[in-house]
Amino acid sequence: MNSTGKTRPNKDCVKLAAGGDVSTGHEPPESAFANVNEALRGADIRFAQVERLYSERGSYQTPSDGAHSRHHPSLATAFKSVPFDVLSIGSNHTGDWGPDAVEDTVETFRRLGIPTIGAGRNLAEARREVVLEKNGLRIAFLGYVSVLQPHYWATDKRGGAVPMRAHTFYEPYEYQPGAPARIVTIPHQRDLELLVEDVRRAENSADLVVVSLHWGVHYTAKPAGYQPIVAHAAIDAGASVILGHHPHQPQGIEIYKGAVIFYSLGNFAMNRTGRPSIGPWCAPNAEYTHKEVYSIEPDPGQYYDNRRHYNEGGIAFVELDRAGVKQATWLPTLMNAHGQPAIVRPEDAQFETSRRYLEWLSEKLQGGVTKIGASDGRYVLFERDRAS
Repeated sequence: MNSTGKTRPNKDCVKLAAGGDVSTGHEPPESAFANVNEALRGADIRFAQVERLYSERGSYQTPSDGAHSRHHPSLATAFKSVPFDVLSIGSNHTGDWGPDAVEDTVETFRRLGIPTIGAGRNLAEARREVVLEKNGLRIAFLGYVSVLQPHYWATDKRGGAVPMRAHTFYEPYEYQPGAPARIVTIPHQRDLELLVEDVRRAENSADLVVVSLHWGVHYTAKPAGYQPIVAHAAIDAGASVILGHHPHQPQGIEIYKGAVIFYSLGNFAMNRTGRPSIGPWCAPNAEYTHKEVYSIEPDPGQYYDNRRHYNEGGIAFVELDRAGVKQATWLPTLMNAHGQPAIVRPEDAQFETSRRYLEWLSEKLQGGVTKIGASDGRYVLFERDRAS
């Protein structure tokens, strides 16, 4: 501590704070993160996933089921109020309003002084890493999307998201005809090669690399088969942290070669009225849609959705030094009736419930965190000194 009572920056050590899916629309905009501002500002670098476009232009792409995804640019000031240092704008909604809205979103955040990853005005811009320097360390950020329509990914001449696609196969269970098929997913080979190429390039211009991935399946507890393959390839190429989002609920945490993989950070701030409709677009040709499978009565306090863990999320805190991940912790959050994240305190019953759930999610993974303790109001996921 210095004479003013403030903690001095730890040279050669950077604390990253990462939140999951964010849909602003709160009034006033700065109220979106009012309950977590202090926690976020305790980090050196703040990241979040942006689920919306900020534009008054574009035409609605009807197959997207995302007419709600375009907001007035003035609402983007919510991210400046924290402020966030880097944002992923790559998602399944990136192309909902066409390339003009993508261009406007990039420009909106540029004017706010917040660099973006995961999408851009063309593929070269979208693939380009953002490098932030803090406390003597250079941290590179890259973003990719696995959940997107064919006309949503960026090309040399069209704005959009950076694709990290996957192929899906269905293995029938012939012993019992009519039984659900086993779903097998594998990464798109060329997309994975480009991701690896990007990570290696970024590693040459920075000390550490963080990869953001919009991937997985809505409202599920387990990653799809392609996800660990992609995450491991990124880490083998030089990444230290994988930040996943899209399922709208937390998923497990894996430690791979000393790097940390957050398969899904869950919902962080989602300003939505009523309950989102989960219709056939989730699985258009399936015998049972997500809506039919998950049609259960909402739990008490589930304001937006009848998916049990929709309101749950957290802030992933990762301490980084030149050797990689030094420590990883999780500050649990729960969205309130206004779609604002609120910190779950140790004295709240939800604190232990969320800890046990996150532990259960993680121990199901190969290489997943098998024991999650708690200290100073956070879940302790990984400490390099204790792991070695």
